[in-house]
Amino acid sequence: MDKHPHESIDTVFDCVIPYIHNGDDRNVVSLVCRRWYELDCMARKHLTVHVFYSLEPSHVAQRFPYLESLTLKGFPREFQNLQYIDLKPWIKEIVSSFKCLKALDIRRVLVHDSDLELLARSRGKDLRVLKINNCKYRGKINNCKYRGNGFMHIGRHCNNLRTLCLEDDTKNLKIWKSLHELALNNTHIESVKFSSPISEYGVKVLKLLAKSCSQSLVSLKMGECYLSHLRGVFKHAVNLKDFACCELQKVGQEGEYVGFSFPPNMRCICINSIDKIGLPFVLSLSNQLRELNLKHLNEDNQCSLIRNCPNLEALYINDMFGDNVLQVIGQSCKKLRKLKTDGLAVTHMGLTDLAQGCLELECLHINSSKHISNESFVCIGSHLKNLVDFHITLHYSASVLGSGIGAMLIGCSKLKRLRINPCGGQLTNVSLSYIGKYGHNLRYLSLGYTREFEAGLVELSKGCPKLRKLEIKNCASSKQALSLL
Repeated sequence: MDKHPHESIDTVFDCVIPYIHNGDDRNVVSLVCRRWYELDCMARKHLTVHVFYSLEPSHVAQRFPYLESLTLKGFPREFQNLQYIDLKPWIKEIVSSFKCLKALDIRRVLVHDSDLELLARSRGKDLRVLKINNCKYRGKINNCKYRGNGFMHIGRHCNNLRTLCLEDDTKNLKIWKSLHELALNNTHIESVKFSSPISEYGVKVLKLLAKSCSQSLVSLKMGECYLSHLRGVFKHAVNLKDFACCELQKVGQEGEYVGFSFPPNMRCICINSIDKIGLPFVLSLSNQLRELNLKHLNEDNQCSLIRNCPNLEALYINDMFGDNVLQVIGQSCKKLRKLKTDGLAVTHMGLTDLAQGCLELECLHINSSKHISNESFVCIGSHLKNLVDFHITLHYSASVLGSGIGAMLIGCSKLKRLRINPCGGQLTNVSLSYIGKYGHNLRYLSLGYTREFEAGLVELSKGCPKLRKLEIKNCASSKQALSLL
């Protein structure tokens, strides 16, 4: 007997659903019918939960029993002055119900030492990825923050970890004992990230960790340190490809770098500042670098370094010295996909040179720019067809933006994130109407200094069908106009 058509469709989706990884697509599929809802529940491997919505952990465990990756987020960064949400109920549920969980990412929540101990002892051998970002910690004694005993258990019991991230934990000096335990019990860690300052003891711990995981360690991101003190770490971490340092302490003596060299396979270097003695060590790797984050360099050193990095795909610069640097980037970095800058002298000429030279750009953040015209936006729309994320800050001297906004949105049809922060009257009702009309794929929109744009907000509300997050700053429009959004 032939199968009913609905049974055939179910059979197809049984095979297809595991390959649908986008969360929004999964949510849409689960709403079609009861059967597809059940298929989604059984097949979903990753889930992100905003815990401030007070969702019961047991409900999540019942609906998605085979989750392998779970991300738990507290309040957004904009509301970090609010009380942090206690993660204890979630940790208990993870230990008892999420038997397939291999990756856990927790952000902006309250974590107790006892929570970390319970997690490490019960599920430590199963975890492959553990990320704890921007959290508050409590020890066994009330109001004793950053006690650190929970981290000790992570290093001791989570001996199958591949990725460990303990970010924004600058006050927790006991993290080093945790990393020491990790070095003693783990031989296949691949990525380590933390922001604690590095002491002499910390250098020894990192050296031991690099020695224990010499073949597996590929990414190391850390807090403040002397670059020259890491020669022993780099000597053992022969396969390291990604290195980042939050704040590099300068060393003025050339002898400090004797015997120093970066690992041979480096692809990404992020250092906030580097002196003229250390710069040649970066230049020696320039041809193979894919990502570069070097801040506080003078214009000559910036241009010299960028010219020697033809294969860059991501570039972050804090001190932007003007159109000359953008011109060098446009001429030298044809493979560039992401550029984030912060400076005071970028004009429409530099922006045009960049757009014409770096056709593969997907992410572009230009801060503190001036003399930006509609023609600059038209040029971006004509050349940057892959642009997904665009942020720009405008000074008072910038032109009023109208048709340029529309031309950019028409040309950059893939654009999902747009942030325009004007310091004066560059945005008008016409600008907002163009965003509403052509921002078909926008999911995030941030506008500053919109003044009294009643008509523009009305037109904006009619478009942007996929918009999920809207920020409007310094808005003097009426409540009636804002209610339309």
